Amino acid sequence: MNLAKKILIVHGDIAIRRQLVLLLAGTGLDVRAFSTAAAAAEVAHDEWFDLALVAHNLPDSQNLSFVGALRKIQPTVPVLILVTEIELALVIQGIRLGVADVLLETDDLRPVVRRVRGLLKLDPDAVDDVTSEELAQAEAALEKMAVVGDPHSADPFGTHTQAPAVGLLRVTKEKALLEARVERLGHERAALEAQLKTLLAQNVDLARLPAESAELHSQREIVAAAQTAIDEKARALAAQRAELARERRALADERQKLVVTTPAVSKGEEEVAREQAELADWRRKLIEEAERLQTETSKVQQERTQLALDRRGWHEDLDVLRQQEENLRSYEKRLREMQGQLEADRVVWCSTNIKQASRSPFTDDAALQEAWAKLQRASEILETERAHFREDKLALRDWEKTVKNREEGLSGREVRIAAQEQRLREAFPSSVNAPPPVSVMRAFTRSPFTTAKAVLLGKK
Repeated sequence: MNLAKKILIVHGDIAIRRQLVLLLAGTGLDVRAFSTAAAAAEVAHDEWFDLALVAHNLPDSQNLSFVGALRKIQPTVPVLILVTEIELALVIQGIRLGVADVLLETDDLRPVVRRVRGLLKLDPDAVDDVTSEELAQAEAALEKMAVVGDPHSADPFGTHTQAPAVGLLRVTKEKALLEARVERLGHERAALEAQLKTLLAQNVDLARLPAESAELHSQREIVAAAQTAIDEKARALAAQRAELARERRALADERQKLVVTTPAVSKGEEEVAREQAELADWRRKLIEEAERLQTETSKVQQERTQLALDRRGWHEDLDVLRQQEENLRSYEKRLREMQGQLEADRVVWCSTNIKQASRSPFTDDAALQEAWAKLQRASEILETERAHFREDKLALRDWEKTVKNREEGLSGREVRIAAQEQRLREAFPSSVNAPPPVSVMRAFTRSPFTTAKAVLLGKK
């Protein structure tokens, strides 16, 4: 539904008012025209306008006083001021009142209509189709058909009856009026719905007030209980402060007594100083002993690590020797197979050449002689490797015995170090930082970072 924009015209000159009504209504706008400010203000309380076109000097309003009253009734309505002469003071006053524009009133009012349509975001050129001759003819026809009416009524021309020639214009205006009323009713309905929602929200807030009041009451009780507890703590603190003051006075009295008896206890202070010096000497010796034990422990761990590396190397050598032994056995097996094959070939050859049995086949066959020589050399190499392998086995057994003896010695040293550490901890539990326990030292090869951290932190 295309709703017509509603325009309020307030002008004291009836001819200009009629011309403005004809021009604006001819462009499809809904127009309300009045000659006095009082009648326009009364209508503005009941109807909502999209724009107001007000003359500068009205019969019952001077110096834009009606504009201020209209802004209070409808704060958002744009206002256009028509003046016969533009003055700076008038423009400044209009700016302060928040008017949309100040226009010069001339014989041709079409620029005013264009400005009105521009403010309403309509096509400003729609008024160009109406000529001045057509306006003059319309005014003459209206003057002939008009009857005398109330000059302050909402009728744009002050008449209540019209001829059938203007019936179409009246129907169009009534249709636009009805559409505007429908729109206003929609706005009023939306406003009423918003007001109803506000009232419902207020009712919800009112229903929530008893619960909040009860919660506030409970919180007040909690605060009162907390205040009571704070008061009790304050009284307890006051009693403790009194007790501390009494103890301070007692300490002051004892200090005064000690000051009085200082010459009698001077010898005791010398003995205490000597004992403190002895204790410092013992502490220094204990620290040195602890550092020495830590150094010895580090050496033991280094030796253990080296032994582990040596053992790993010996195991690798043993694996290599075992592999060599397997290779020698397989080589010996192949040699025996070659030797058996050579013996079989020899028997076959001898049986086929029985006439020449008096001569050895190896003296004539160079290939057999070479193969026999290779077999003999392989047998000698095998025997040599067996001898080396037996020697390596014996050496490895000696190394294992040596490693076991060194491990037993290291275990004994660790036991002695642990016993010394235990004696130090039992004798001076607070003077010496004990080195890491034996379990940590034994785990040095597994977690060297943790052991080193424990040792370094123990020295600090």
